[in-house]
Amino acid sequence: EELNVTNLDESIIIETGTLKGKSSNEANDGESITYNLYLWMDEQTGNEGMNTTFEGSINIISSATEIPRNIADEIIASVDTTGKCPTVNDDGTVAVNSTEKTDGYVCAAPDDYGTSYYFRGNVENNWVKFANSYWRIIRINGDNTIRMIYAGDASVIDSLENKEEVLKNGYNDSSTDYTQIGTSAFNSSYDDNAYVGYVYGTIGASTYEETHANINNSTIKVKVDEWYETHLKGTEYESYLSDTLFCNDRSFNKTFNSGTGAGTSETDYRPYSGNKTLKCSQKNDRFTVDDEEIGNGALNYPISLITSDEVYLAGIDDNNTNYSYYLYNGDYYWTLSPSNFHGSLAYVRLVYGGGAGSSGVYYPSGVRPVINLKAGSLTKGSGTALEPYQV
Repeated sequence: EELNVTNLDESIIIETGTLKGKSSNEANDGESITYNLYLWMDEQTGNEGMNTTFEGSINIISSATEIPRNIADEIIASVDTTGKCPTVNDDGTVAVNSTEKTDGYVCAAPDDYGTSYYFRGNVENNWVKFANSYWRIIRINGDNTIRMIYAGDASVIDSLENKEEVLKNGYNDSSTDYTQIGTSAFNSSYDDNAYVGYVYGTIGASTYEETHANINNSTIKVKVDEWYETHLKGTEYESYLSDTLFCNDRSFNKTFNSGTGAGTSETDYRPYSGNKTLKCSQKNDRFTVDDEEIGNGALNYPISLITSDEVYLAGIDDNNTNYSYYLYNGDYYWTLSPSNFHGSLAYVRLVYGGGAGSSGVYYPSGVRPVINLKAGSLTKGSGTALEPYQV
């Protein structure tokens, strides 16, 4: 009689597990595992074991399960190893000494969660379509969440006869600001150090702590929050968002600053110049919604702006313009990074043309919201403008 699992005297599960099969977007042949099976007689077996036939069977029970792609892992795996990336210093800062006008690639630098992987240069494979909008991935954060910047209303862009041209160029045309949600002052008032804050403290205060307490919403934060309430709040997309920090870095510039950061004291803030960083040195400046362990819990919603450091890492430097890197949109738009208080006027870092500089906070400029998607959210697409990544 053929031996089968129904008439065995005893059965033992040797191993269970999962093997990764070959994927259509991977070069490997999938995972495999090898087992060596040994059979022996127990040393206590007596003469009754002689001239005896023993029979058994090995049963392999398997089923195919589709494992979703993790696009963040794919991006991390593509980090450049050819020496194109800017140098990371021993203190974790990044020395950005040149533009990247030609190539597009991924680089690594430390952030507050671990190692961050950021896109740099003329990138063509960091497009996302999410919540009826187009976005560009800035970086994979150290917690594997995905940071991305607004790049247009999909319902508007998809209806254009020249949609492919608009997406390929990735910037505004002469009549329409496709890549931003409108314009806003950073703060409508400007005559105090407090106004470099995305959320700010007491006007006319005598101490740094009072000046930069997180009490009052900036003009631009109100604009960004209103967009969130209209396009994301209460929708299915909100569940994909991560409470990953945004850095409104109000620490002092160690090279140039001689001010106190309070009132009208002439003060230079860290993003004003020097090496770039994806770390945020002060908890008070790490804007989050609910997370008060790493962040400050001062946001209403998990949305804010890009930092000037992220802009520089994306492909510009202080001495040359770049009209080919993926953040160029042919217009002026705000970052989240304070610059200085000088001559009775608060300044914040601004992206303009093919470079970056500083602007008085009262000046109306473009607003490009930034959000973070939870790790593993993106599972479809190739990242091109016409086949963007999607949840």
